[in-house]
Amino acid sequence: VWDDDYNVTANAALRDAAGLGRIWTQVTVAPWYPLYHTVFWVGYQLWGLDALGYHLLNVLLHGLNAILVWRILWRLELHWAWFAAALFALHPVQVESVAWITELKNVLSTTFYLAAMSCYLSYAGWQRSSGSSPAAGRAYGFALFLFACALLTKTVTVTLPLALLLLVWWKRGRIGRGDVLPLLPLFGLGLVLGLVTALTEKYVVGASGFAWSHDLIERGLIAGRAFWFYAGKLLWPDPILFVYPRWTIDRGLPGAYIYPAAVA
Repeated sequence: VWDDDYNVTANAALRDAAGLGRIWTQVTVAPWYPLYHTVFWVGYQLWGLDALGYHLLNVLLHGLNAILVWRILWRLELHWAWFAAALFALHPVQVESVAWITELKNVLSTTFYLAAMSCYLSYAGWQRSSGSSPAAGRAYGFALFLFACALLTKTVTVTLPLALLLLVWWKRGRIGRGDVLPLLPLFGLGLVLGLVTALTEKYVVGASGFAWSHDLIERGLIAGRAFWFYAGKLLWPDPILFVYPRWTIDRGLPGAYIYPAAVA
């Protein structure tokens, strides 16, 4: 399937111990997601090119992610946590990430993302109940470490600190200075590794052409439409495609602004 050769079967960095060093010090496969390719490296040492091992790894990680979803929602005192976790585990839109070997980066980064969120919620709970304590410090340290792991697997996980702020606002109806300060290191880490990915895409991958030519307004129109597209797939996933037809984005059409306006 697309990119499985690029990331696994034809990836020379997986073949020997020296390749592991190159994964972390060079852009052996773009974009630079060294932890993602390190897991592929370990998998290659254990079972070579046997596809079963890679598929089982994705399935096990997805199962762990469903448990983490349940745990987070349970900590947030949502009575339907088990239902949401089951929906997360069984929903058809998950098929691509779980069944496609290359999409290990999705399930693995989600594992780190959710684990970091769970640790941060533990930290916040300790802070509220007993103030600064060794337990709170450990939970915060684990959250920061796991967030770094998530970013080194796939930098789309840069959204974590913003998601945590949204949870604070949802639960308390306000965001205070004390809520923002502990998240500043996470924002900084996300900014640095996000820039690394952006620069890699531009100068190594050569991301250019029509798909990258949209201006800020057009990107906003795309984001608004994407929100409703994914919401629609959550409710009715059929049909599920590898590549969906490209949208026509025209900033001169009044109807194009309906999607972002509805999100706002």
